[in-house]
Amino acid sequence: MAASIACIAVDWGTSNRRAWALDPAGGVVAAKADDQGLLAVKDRAFAESLRAFAGDWLKGGAPIVMAGMVGSRAGWREAQYLETPVDLTKIGGRLTEIADFAGNAVRIVPGAARNEAGGADVMRGEECQMLGALLTRGQRDGVFLLPGTHAKWAILKHGILTDFRTYMTGELYGHLRKGGSLSQVMPGPSEAEIFDGAAFDRGFATAFAAEAPAITHLLFTVRSLSLFARLTPAEAPSYLSGLLISAEMKDALGWLKAHHAGTRVTAIGSVKLLETYDRAAHTAGISLERVESDDILPPALFAIAREAGLLRQLAGDIR
Repeated sequence: MAASIACIAVDWGTSNRRAWALDPAGGVVAAKADDQGLLAVKDRAFAESLRAFAGDWLKGGAPIVMAGMVGSRAGWREAQYLETPVDLTKIGGRLTEIADFAGNAVRIVPGAARNEAGGADVMRGEECQMLGALLTRGQRDGVFLLPGTHAKWAILKHGILTDFRTYMTGELYGHLRKGGSLSQVMPGPSEAEIFDGAAFDRGFATAFAAEAPAITHLLFTVRSLSLFARLTPAEAPSYLSGLLISAEMKDALGWLKAHHAGTRVTAIGSVKLLETYDRAAHTAGISLERVESDDILPPALFAIAREAGLLRQLAGDIR
């Protein structure tokens, strides 16, 4: 199979990793994924980890283009941020090279940054997902939502990333669910956790109300309601999720209004997360279009490799 691979596209995050073997036309020949994100790589053995992960895909000498936290300061090699406004169609000209990986050209995609007097924000990997939407769906303008550990809301104008905002929704949920006082009123590690739509809606509506208290108060109600048997252990995780996503959406809507960006949003992510955010969007008055990231990341990374001139190393001038 290695002879038919023109490019290897890798999305390497903090907790997980996925990759696609792409043919000369950018089609997916094979795909794989594991849980060996940055946190699982010991002693900075990134090269060894990649060789074990990609395996036989490497034999034909296909170039490798990687996106995500692999390019962070804690990753394999820090790829400098491109500051907004960023032309997503031009990021292939700003890749960071890994020069000591014998047999295959390896490049890391730069992230994007907003560094202004009023604040700073960064992203790594999400810029490639938006490029994928631009390439496969022709979406050069609009609002994008990329939910996850650090949820991103972004504005794209004429293919240019003009502004974005990050919310630590997923990370907060993980910490509160697994440790501290709130974890004590939730199902234990051995108990199955099932999404409860009614509990999620209840949490979302509570935090979304016009006069809702601060989220730091509302989070404590997960414990206090449980103590008075007004929230069961089975309901508590979904109620917590509703509170956090509601706080995120409420602030994001205010941010979008200040930018005159409207409430039509393209959400890119995993099926499960997109379903949860879609449920919330209906209550928030947001028109959400769902796009699975697995469908658009490979074309984006292939286009970046082509722009960088990497594909010519293997298969001639592929255009």
